[in-house]
Amino acid sequence: GSDVGVGDAVAFIFNTLGSNLIPVKGKHLDILSFDDHLYITINKLLTVMFTYHLIWVCQSSSSIKWKLEEASAYNTLGSLIAFYIFYDFFYTNFHRVLHFRAFYGYIHKHHHKQRAPSRGNLDAINVHPFEFLVGEYIHLLTIYCIPCHIYAVAIFILLGGFLASLNHTRFDISIPGLYSVKVHDVHHRIVESNYGQYTMLWDLILGSYRSYDGYTA
Repeated sequence: GSDVGVGDAVAFIFNTLGSNLIPVKGKHLDILSFDDHLYITINKLLTVMFTYHLIWVCQSSSSIKWKLEEASAYNTLGSLIAFYIFYDFFYTNFHRVLHFRAFYGYIHKHHHKQRAPSRGNLDAINVHPFEFLVGEYIHLLTIYCIPCHIYAVAIFILLGGFLASLNHTRFDISIPGLYSVKVHDVHHRIVESNYGQYTMLWDLILGSYRSYDGYTA
C-alpha cells in the first residue's frame, strides 16, 4: 500500500500541477521483497525515536530560540542555509563511505536494488536501518551545532522529508543551481556520483558531481 504522510503530499502536489516525468532509464524494482517491507517498517519506527530526540534537543538546547521576538533573518533564513550546507557535508561523505567496496554489499547495496525510484517516501526509506538511522541523526547533529530559531528547525525537518521523498519520484522538479530530482536519479544508475541529499555543493567541490544531461546510460 501507499505510505501516508510526506510521500502522499509530494505525489498529490506534483500530480495536481501536472509535472513532467523523468524518463525511466534504469531497471524499476516493481515488487518489494520481504526485506524491503521489513526495512521500511523498522525505519518508520526509528522515525518515532528520532522525533522524540528532536523534541528533546529543541527543548533543552540554549542555542535554539523559541520566542517570536527572538526570530531574525540570521537565525531563520541564515541558519536554514547553514543547515543544508552543514548537513550535506556530513551526509555526502557518509554516503560516499557506504559506497566503499568493503561496506557496500552489507548496507547500501539494498537501496540500489531500485534503479528507477518512483514511490517517493517508500523508495526513500527503503534503506538498511543503520543507514537510515545515521542519516536521520545527522539532522539532529546539524540542529544541535548551529544556533537557530525553532522556525528554522521546523522548516528544515519538514522540507527535508519533502525533498528526500521527491528525490525518489519521477517528477522532473528542480531549483536551478540548488536542487534537482534528476541529479539523484543519476545516482541510482551511476552509483559513484551525486552523493548529496539536498544540494550538490559538496559533490561539485569533491569532484563527484554528474549532470543528468551529461550521462545517458
